[in-house]
Amino acid sequence: MNTLELKKILITKISEIEDNAFLEALNTILDHKSSDAEKDYKQYNFDLLKAEEDIENGRIYSHDAIKEKIALWKKR
Repeated sequence: MNTLELKKILITKISEIEDNAFLEALNTILDHKSSDAEKDYKQYNFDLLKAEEDIENGRIYSHDAIKEKIALWKKR
């Protein structure tokens, strides 16, 4: 079953529910899911801005430098 089919099935089932408490609980779950996506988006943008700032200020390492750091950490 693909996503579109599953959405159609869920919409049909939800439209048949008469239990208000259950619908409120379902709404809370859906609200939580959308707020998680918004938080992820905000964090992603923050991380991108931080990375751009690090690059502009020379706070970068080459791939070889990182490999050397990892090798040192593994020796500890």
